[in-house]
Amino acid sequence: MSKVKRVFSTIFEQISECMVPIIPILLAGGIIKMIVLLLTTLHILSGTTETILSAIATAPFYFLPVMVAYSAAKHFKTDPLIAIISVCTMLLPDFTTLMESGEKVTFMGIPVVSATYAYSVIPIILLIYCMSHIVRFLKKLIKESLQPYLLAVCAILLTSLIGILIIEPIVGLISSVLADALNVLQTEAPILAWGVFAALTLFLVSTGMHWVFITLAITQIGLTGVDYGIMVAFFISNMSLAGCDMGVFVRSKTPAKKAMVISAMITVLIPGIAEPSIFGVCFKEKTPMIGNVLGCMIAGIVQGILTVHCYIFTFPSVPSVLMFYSANEANNLLKAIAVAAVAFVASFIITMMVYREGRPEAEGLQS
Repeated sequence: MSKVKRVFSTIFEQISECMVPIIPILLAGGIIKMIVLLLTTLHILSGTTETILSAIATAPFYFLPVMVAYSAAKHFKTDPLIAIISVCTMLLPDFTTLMESGEKVTFMGIPVVSATYAYSVIPIILLIYCMSHIVRFLKKLIKESLQPYLLAVCAILLTSLIGILIIEPIVGLISSVLADALNVLQTEAPILAWGVFAALTLFLVSTGMHWVFITLAITQIGLTGVDYGIMVAFFISNMSLAGCDMGVFVRSKTPAKKAMVISAMITVLIPGIAEPSIFGVCFKEKTPMIGNVLGCMIAGIVQGILTVHCYIFTFPSVPSVLMFYSANEANNLLKAIAVAAVAFVASFIITMMVYREGRPEAEGLQS
């Protein structure tokens, strides 16, 4: 069991390490999208100006596989240019048109499964991981004097073909199954599905497993324009953590602890960074974890009842609440605010009820 745990821990860590450098770019795209949305709603933007700004906002998401290829290549210590070219092959207009044509596609008699390569994350990380081993193998196989001529040729051919024929179709199928499962749960048992998922977010984020779901949400938003609840659950999680922080602040009699939890609360509410609240408050104080899990579960149940969607990817926080706005579903934003309020209030009340302040000596807070 411990071996399996280590394997999963390593996988989630690799995904996280590859994604961390890219997040600021995705956040930039999300912020620009929200600005364009706000200005368009206020009738300040229109016509080609709106189209150009929308293109700027969309670029980080459409070319996400290229950024992931570069970041993964740096992480796995392999050639980033070979990685980028191998991935760009899958984004060429002629190739994507062929994949979307509905025709039977084969490569030397081998069937090629139709797949969408834009917005991909996990397949690209896995592909570049394989590429790093391919490049090492080729360096041993090809004489050093011939490497400038043959290494890139062989690496690009092998990596591109492995991505097109094997990795992207398999991972794409798995992602599609997960997305369909979430959609089915949202339709058939939304209260149970989102109640349980929201309750688990504390542990997903603390272990890095949230990246799997975040990348799935990014892909869904890129392909369909909507995420059916994953980012809503993480929004609930952040608001719940802020409620836990406030509960500890009110109940604590230690000035140093009050200052720490208020800082953590501001950090999770404004930039949407959850780690100080998770590790500095919930895990350290223990009892606020109960407030977070139960508060998230209650808000997740409300999410399931109301059915809340996300339309723009960015880190969920108070300033980024427009990620839940859509002209086609105008009341969705109010629903998101409602579930966030439920998460904050429920977690605050439960934390107030269960929190017991430990002795200063036990917490290393002696003067």
